Amino acid sequence: MIAVNRGPRARVNATGWLCVGPQGKAVRLVFSTSRTGFTHYDFPELIDRVHQRLGGGPVVLVWDNHASHKTRWLRGRLGAREWLTVVLLPRYAPELNPVEALWSQLKRRIANRAYRSLDELENAMRSYLLSAQKRRDVLAGFVRSAHLTPDPIPSTT
Repeated sequence: MIAVNRGPRARVNATGWLCVGPQGKAVRLVFSTSRTGFTHYDFPELIDRVHQRLGGGPVVLVWDNHASHKTRWLRGRLGAREWLTVVLLPRYAPELNPVEALWSQLKRRIANRAYRSLDELENAMRSYLLSAQKRRDVLAGFVRSAHLTPDPIPSTT
């Protein structure tokens, strides 16, 4: 997740998933932005949207160890989804999370500019993320940056 502040309460937040599909499928980026932020109460709906965008098959969600990802309420909600398996990364290991490379690139792209409004800032963020969605090679590079392969192991069945 990324949060960009402008003023004491004004901010634009983004959450995103780099999705590696079955063999032959390219890496995909699914993201959402918000002015009010994301809490653990938002994640079930966001994950359901990702699931739908990916065609409704089984999903293995590899998540960082953020406290909001481990609440009892959220574990209960996600546990009810038979199609979902959640794997938590070790604490303090951003180098293992490919989305962190995406956020790093986004921050470099939007940094050191004077935005006249939150709309302008949000548009710059969304423009970069929409552009990144089309660059499958760049998305695969983010996955490789975490020492993972963007090419899933072929099924033996």
